[in-house]
Amino acid sequence: GLHVNAKNLFKLLSNLLEWAQVQQGKVSFNPGPILLREVIIQNMNLLSDRGMQKGIEITSGVSENQTVLADESMLNAIIRNLLSNALKFTAKGGKIKIDSREIKDKMIEVSVSDNGIGMSPNLCSRLFKPEEKVGRAGTEGESSTGIGLLLCKEFVEMHGGQIRAESKEGKGAVFYFTVPAA
Repeated sequence: GLHVNAKNLFKLLSNLLEWAQVQQGKVSFNPGPILLREVIIQNMNLLSDRGMQKGIEITSGVSENQTVLADESMLNAIIRNLLSNALKFTAKGGKIKIDSREIKDKMIEVSVSDNGIGMSPNLCSRLFKPEEKVGRAGTEGESSTGIGLLLCKEFVEMHGGQIRAESKEGKGAVFYFTVPAA
């Protein structure tokens, strides 16, 4: 209905605005030590209504003492975007899992995996390119513009990290991003 469209439009505009501010170097970047699990649980709770509506179980395997060196509002935005995408592209009764592990060079790799509709290699390769239009509908017609992922990429790169996706059509997707360990 109209209400949903207005909400989606608002989300798109705030994402665009945020992205424009990043482009102009207007976003303040204040990294500090953050307990990763707390930020993840916060965002899981924020999106739990949507998860319950679709009967999707979201779990976290992130250890309690995993600390990252990150800007809190950016880390929130990254996790929220990846989680809400996973919710969009996972059908009723699906599963989403967030994990993290320490990799080389004192980086923490966070993964958000789902057993949703997945992506073709072609779509996968276009996700993080601003010039590409990758918007498509979620499993219940939810709108998606792809702008959120561009924001994620900007924010992850500001931390000196990288973001990538792995997927097979019909087999779900995994998004990985890295941020420094604290």
